[in-house]
Amino acid sequence: MKRLNSVVIKLWLTILLIVTTVLILLSAALITFMQYYFTQQTENTLFENAKSINHVLEESNDRQSAIRLSDAMLEKNKGMIIVPDFVNHKDKNAIKEKMLDEIKENREFDKVLNNQESVLQHITVNVNGIDRTFVLLGYPSKSYNGQPSAVFIYQDLKSIEDTNNVITIITLITALIFLAITTVFAFFLSTRITNPLRQLKTQAREVARGNYAKRVPVQTKDEIGSLAMTFNKMSRSIQTHIDAITTSKNIRDTLINSMVEGVLGMNHRREIILSNQLATNLLQEMPKALQAKYDAQVNQTFKTQRTEYQEYEINKRFFVIIMSYIERIQPSGESGLVVVMRDMTNEHHMDQVKKDFIASVSHELRTPISLLQGYTESIVDGVVTEPEEIQEFLLIVLDESKRLSRLVNELLNVAKMDAEGITVTKQSQPMYDLIQKMATKYKQETHDLGLTLAFQRDGVMKQNWHYDFDRMEQVLTNLVDNAARHTQPGDTITIAASETPTDYILTVSDTGVGIAPEHLENVFDRFYKVDASRKRGKQGTGLGLFITRMIVDAHGGHISVESTVNVGTQFSIKLPKSHNDDG
Repeated sequence: MKRLNSVVIKLWLTILLIVTTVLILLSAALITFMQYYFTQQTENTLFENAKSINHVLEESNDRQSAIRLSDAMLEKNKGMIIVPDFVNHKDKNAIKEKMLDEIKENREFDKVLNNQESVLQHITVNVNGIDRTFVLLGYPSKSYNGQPSAVFIYQDLKSIEDTNNVITIITLITALIFLAITTVFAFFLSTRITNPLRQLKTQAREVARGNYAKRVPVQTKDEIGSLAMTFNKMSRSIQTHIDAITTSKNIRDTLINSMVEGVLGMNHRREIILSNQLATNLLQEMPKALQAKYDAQVNQTFKTQRTEYQEYEINKRFFVIIMSYIERIQPSGESGLVVVMRDMTNEHHMDQVKKDFIASVSHELRTPISLLQGYTESIVDGVVTEPEEIQEFLLIVLDESKRLSRLVNELLNVAKMDAEGITVTKQSQPMYDLIQKMATKYKQETHDLGLTLAFQRDGVMKQNWHYDFDRMEQVLTNLVDNAARHTQPGDTITIAASETPTDYILTVSDTGVGIAPEHLENVFDRFYKVDASRKRGKQGTGLGLFITRMIVDAHGGHISVESTVNVGTQFSIKLPKSHNDDG
């Protein structure tokens, strides 16, 4: 069945069917014509013979001799009966007896004797058990002895049938020969015609596989050649459109994947047809409870066909998911949704920072202002009259004023850092000088607090570090102040240095109360304070470590912290070595 579906076979069979039909019709017409022709010739010959015999009989004085002469003149397949003289013939045979019986019984032949009309009949007689067809002609003649006379000539059609059979055989053989030739010609013609079609089929298969570079050779200038040229043009056009679509898709995918927001598209069957990695990861991380909320938002968007917004908190991160309805999202005409997942964690954090900032600043400012107001009112209202008490109150007012000034300065520094960044002027100089200054600066304070200072002053400290002296003094001041607030009398504060092939490492450690693990990742955030109950003395502003981190970052370095409760805390500062450093 597969081969019958071939164009070659179909065209070949069509040509064969047409030629066979034509040959059959022509053969049938030719055989019919030949049969008719020979029959007409036989009938005409019989008329001529009858006419001649009648002439002989009319011109001859000896009728019997004329009859015998006429009988002798006839061909072997013919016979003659003269009425009324047939009964006198001595050469009667079975065929003539049959013919005579037909003449007597067939009423048509009465017209010959009675009406002087010629009558010709095709008759079938049984001779020796075989049915044979004869042509029997009755031709009227001149009366003889006062009786109607006629000449009857008959001829066996077996010779005509044999001739027709021969002609039929010859015609069939000729038709078969022509059919064989036509078969070869038809197969050659169909192959030649369909060969370009097969090439087109092969090219179409290649196009279906995505190979648009192959071209169909144009071998003719007819319709098939035009079809091949059109197909090649179509392949080039498809290639151009595919390249354009591919380029657009690559640009689209690149843009979507490079977005900081999650993007996905889905059809009305909730099948995801487009997604970037961020959206995929977010859906995978979404808890089941939020998944139900997400599904409800999808259903609501499909129902209202409007843009829907929902906020989600996933793994301590905050997202806003925006869904918009699209009437047609696929070539099939299906509707769908475009979902944008926007990470609002930073915005949420900044909002919280702003709130914390306002709360912290208000709190930090309220405490010294309240003290200033309270002690000042006590002096002004005369509540305190003793010089010693007034002096004590004034010292407290001075101390709180300094604290308030320090807080305002730090707030200004942070604001300036946020707006302009930190400018550092790095110079190649030993760290020894800065450590020596810090040891002198805190000698008296640590003595009063009962703390031990262990500042390294040799080795790496005497090598040339690349840093801003004033800025690093601010860093170490913040770290030592912080250590002093987290220690008890008898504890030790240590500053030491080491190096790696690429960095100098400065560590500030203490043996104080330590920092709980839950606070470690937030200690460098602005206004962040650890548990006040674990501190000694006055509270800090919560900006020292934040400023410290910003200064270290400005140096291109990194600061980290390690701490164990009731064991101690260590801050490590990595500063990159300059290419001109000694060592």
